[in-house]
Amino acid sequence: MFSGGLDSTAMLAKLLTESDAPLRVHHIRMENRERRAGAEQAAVEALVAWCRARYRPFRYSASGPDFRDLAAIPTAYLSIAFVACQVAIDTPGCTEVAVGALERDTDIENRSARQRRAFDEMYACYRARKLGEPALEWLYPVYRQTKAELAAALPPELLALTWSCRRPVFTAGRFQPCGACKACLARTTIRAL
Repeated sequence: MFSGGLDSTAMLAKLLTESDAPLRVHHIRMENRERRAGAEQAAVEALVAWCRARYRPFRYSASGPDFRDLAAIPTAYLSIAFVACQVAIDTPGCTEVAVGALERDTDIENRSARQRRAFDEMYACYRARKLGEPALEWLYPVYRQTKAELAAALPPELLALTWSCRRPVFTAGRFQPCGACKACLARTTIRAL
């Protein structure tokens, strides 16, 4: 699952360089009142093009729910579990789902466990219909690394293409980071950014 942020980009680079296994990269366009889907989509497209040109071929797809008319921002990890389930059954021979989660993220242990439980329940329904593989493993390729370590491991050109802002500002025909959200503040702690 690929968001276009630092964590998922580092995960993608790692999977592309440390394995030659077939890879399907899926971006979830999460439309909500933060209005960041356009900025993320632009980053994802640039990142996918960069990685395809410099690493190796892979399959790319995108989909997503639209919550723009809701006042609340839906719980993202549940939406990710739902879409990951659909992608897994849509990918013949899929036995692994990789997520760019970091150990130091707030409440990641509980959130990841809840995400996997939601996924497992949905996937069991498909397995009952004989769709999907009998076993599917969740991978966390960059889990034990810090954001600074992830940034240092990426080529500077690739790092510059990543997007993290949760509340982008659209000015002069392009998206600009707000500079004030939690994701923007986290990026300021990394010197390379």
